[in-house]
Amino acid sequence: MSETTDVVVIGCGAGGGVIARELGEAGLQVVVLEAGKRFNPYVDYRTTERDFETSSTRVFDPEDPRRDLYTSGGAEWFNYSRAKGVGGSTLVYVGVSPRFHESDFRVRSADGVADNWPITYADIEPYYDRVEYEIGISGPTGAEANPFDAPRSRPFPLPPFPYNCASQAIKRGADRLGLHMVHSPTALPSQPWNGRPASIQCGTCRLGCKIAAKGSIDVTYVRKAEATGRVDIRPQCMAREITMNAAGKARSVIYFDANRQEQEIAARAIVVAGNAVETPRLLLLSKSARFPDGLANSSGLVGSYFTEHLAVFTYARFAERLDAWRGIPAGGMIQDFYETDPANSFARGFTVEINNGWQWPLSVAQRAPGWGAGHKQRVKELFSHMVGLASVGDQLPDLRNTVSLDPEVKDLYGLPVPRIVNEPRPNDQAMLGAIRQRFDEILQAAGATEIWEPEYRPGGSSHYLGTCRMGNDPRTSVVDAWCRAHDVPNLFIGDSSPFVTGAGVNPALTISALATRTAEGIIAAFKRGEL
Repeated sequence: MSETTDVVVIGCGAGGGVIARELGEAGLQVVVLEAGKRFNPYVDYRTTERDFETSSTRVFDPEDPRRDLYTSGGAEWFNYSRAKGVGGSTLVYVGVSPRFHESDFRVRSADGVADNWPITYADIEPYYDRVEYEIGISGPTGAEANPFDAPRSRPFPLPPFPYNCASQAIKRGADRLGLHMVHSPTALPSQPWNGRPASIQCGTCRLGCKIAAKGSIDVTYVRKAEATGRVDIRPQCMAREITMNAAGKARSVIYFDANRQEQEIAARAIVVAGNAVETPRLLLLSKSARFPDGLANSSGLVGSYFTEHLAVFTYARFAERLDAWRGIPAGGMIQDFYETDPANSFARGFTVEINNGWQWPLSVAQRAPGWGAGHKQRVKELFSHMVGLASVGDQLPDLRNTVSLDPEVKDLYGLPVPRIVNEPRPNDQAMLGAIRQRFDEILQAAGATEIWEPEYRPGGSSHYLGTCRMGNDPRTSVVDAWCRAHDVPNLFIGDSSPFVTGAGVNPALTISALATRTAEGIIAAFKRGEL
C-alpha cells in the first residue's frame, strides 16, 4: 500500500474537524477525508448580492444531485437535510449552542424511559468549556442567565446579542405567562474573538458567513489543525469502505478522490465522523468475513435508534412593525417545558426557540399563498410584521427508527444510498400536541393578531443522532464511553451517532465537546501503545 498515516478522520464537521485539530496538536499525522467541497467564505458566499435570496441558497448544492440521494422508508417522507463541505453542517447552522442538561445523561434513572449514557454531565462539562472558549460562544450570564442551565465551570466567554424587536415581542408574551425567556447561546462572537471579527448581525447565517465571523468548524478548528503542519484536509473525497487486517483491527480506508479515482490509505486508527446517517452507512458498506452485517456490528445496532429532534414551526403576525430580519436569527429560547412533567402524558420535553430567520421579502412572499394584486397586498401586510417559533423536541430513541442501505437506489459512486425510517411514536405524538398548544399560548400572550397553524416537519430539525450508540455492554451498544468501537479497538466514532438520547437542544456544541473528549482518549491510547 502506497500511503499510510497515523489517523484517518472521515468527515470534517463539528466532530471530525475538532478531532483532527486535537490529534494534530498532539503530534499525530492526520488525513481528513471530506465528501464535500472546501468553500472560501469571502468568495463563495453570495449574501451581499441583490438576489442573495435565490443565488445564495444554491451555494451548497452538489454539482451532481446523485451525490446526496437517499430514500425514506416511513409512512411520511423524511426530509434529510445536510451540508457537505469542510466544516460540515456548521457551514449553514445559525450557531445555537446550548449545553445538554444533567438529566439528559440519565433519562432511564430519572424518568424510566430510554437509556442512561455511560458518561455524566460532569464527565463532559470540561470539554463543553473548552469548545465554548475556542469558538467564542456568546451567551447570558448573571441576572440574565438561563435558570435551567446545568452548572458551569466558567461563564460564557462573550456577552449575548441584544433582543431585536421581534424577540422583544415574544418575551412580552413569555413574561406574561411567567416563563423564562433567555438569550440563546450562539457561536456568533458579539466581540472579536480568536482572530475572527464580531458578527455584524446581518441574519444570513444559514447561507454561509461571508466575513468568517460565525464559529463554523472551517474557520475555527480547521485553521488551527492545518497550522500544525500535520493535518491534511482532502475535500471531495468519498469513503466507500473500511478494510480489516487479520488481527481484527481496521486497516485502511478505500475512497474516491476528487477525480472519482479509487484510492486507499492505511492508518493506525480510523475515526468515522460523517454524521448519524453517513457514519452507519459506511459501516454497513464495510462488510467482511468477520463482520458480514457491517463493520463493528456484532450487536446488530449499527443504524438503529435513529433519532432526530421534533421540529414544529409556526409564524405569527403582529400589528406593530417587528423587522425580524434585523439581527441574528437565534432570537432567544424558553426551556420551562424541558424536563419531564408528571402532569403530561409524555416523558421528557422541549425547548421553544424564537426563529428570526428567513424573514426577507422573497421568503415572506413564498410563504404567502395567492397571486397577483391580492398576493402583493398580503405580502405588504406580512413583511416586517412576522416572527417565527420553532421547537427542539426530545424524541425518544426507538429501535424501529433506522438508517439502512437501500437495496436498489445507488449514488453517483454506485454505492447504495441511505434508507431512512423515522416516525413519531406515541410519546412523540403527545409531545407534538403540547408544543402546538404552548406555541399558541405564547403568541396569544404576546399579542399576535394572526397565528399560523403549527407545522411538524419530519427531518426538519436537521439534527440527526444516535445510530451507533455508546454504552458499557457490547451486546446493546456499538461504542464504549470513549466512542471506541467495542468490536474494533482502533475504530472510533466522532459525531452524533454515539448519542444515547437526543435531549431537547441543538446538538452541535455537544458533538464538539464529545469529540474533544474522544480525541483525548485516542491520544491516551497512542501513548499506551494500543494503536
